[in-house]
Amino acid sequence: MKVGIIGCGAVAKAIHIPTLLRVKDVEIVAVCDIDKAEAKKVANLFNINGYYTETSDMLKREELELVDICTPPQMHAPMAIQAIEEGCHVLLEKPMTLNVNEADKILRALKNSGVKLCVVHNYLFKPVVIKAKSIVDRGELGDITGMEVKFLDRFDTTPFWEKGHWCHSMPGGRFGENIIHPLYLIDKFLNISDVVAAHAKKLSNYDWVSIDELKVLLDAKNSMGTISMSGNSPRDVTTVDIYGTEMNLHLDFATIIKYKPVRISPNKYYRYLLGSVDNISIGSKIFASAISHATSYPLKSSTRKRYIRSGHYYLIQKFIESIRDDKTPPVTADEGRKMMALQEKIFAQII
Repeated sequence: MKVGIIGCGAVAKAIHIPTLLRVKDVEIVAVCDIDKAEAKKVANLFNINGYYTETSDMLKREELELVDICTPPQMHAPMAIQAIEEGCHVLLEKPMTLNVNEADKILRALKNSGVKLCVVHNYLFKPVVIKAKSIVDRGELGDITGMEVKFLDRFDTTPFWEKGHWCHSMPGGRFGENIIHPLYLIDKFLNISDVVAAHAKKLSNYDWVSIDELKVLLDAKNSMGTISMSGNSPRDVTTVDIYGTEMNLHLDFATIIKYKPVRISPNKYYRYLLGSVDNISIGSKIFASAISHATSYPLKSSTRKRYIRSGHYYLIQKFIESIRDDKTPPVTADEGRKMMALQEKIFAQII
């Protein structure tokens, strides 16, 4: 399968190209970037024959079967439509588009085209999330009652907070670029039905930042989900907590911890509250019991190369298989469109 890459930035160099080079019977024949020097540099770095500065030139001159779009989302819709019209399958980085209107344009272009499109919702294919979904699907948690996702950044540890980054021209700024991750994670487990509330603040003094704190409350059948995002955390934190009637799961993307219920007799509990026994002793026993009922699952595969740890490898591999076997892509355009509708509704409440 012959592949062309559009966009030679960090995600292409660090993740997409190394991933595609590992997939059997896939050949990257060309790259494209508006910066000619960067396109040439990337082509030379990965021993790719062709490099271009215009998407239309690459599509006309190369016999491509798949186009991998790694540009900022401002260009996703026109580039995806252009590739679809040339009969190419499309791998599209997240977020799918800037808004629902653009997503609908892509869906119209896809209709009756005979090509497939996959949106890169890569966290769904992280080894730790795949393991968590299997635990939930087996019913070990009982009925799912809620889910909480935290994406907290230190301001100085990611380029997305830097002045001049393209994300600051998007609705929601930095969060417009990455809120898609917690949204599709919660949707995968709960099937989100609505955005109940969203509230944002700006706590920093950086004039190019619109908001740097965000809380979102989401509704689903018989459950609720919450998202917490920040640019002011003292350390980077990315966690998922899934709550069930029988057990809870905690994910930090390197480990899963199962928390089983701790059974404390009512008499001991009330005696602890009233202070009629040694509170410290009872508290220690409760804590020890909780630890003894927790099971940790460190995942070896999550410590390997970055593109495997990120989930891109499994997602891209499954997309290639869906093209070859004429099956549904691992993340469809309709699923991408649903996330854009939720994202648009969130930022309509706070901007």
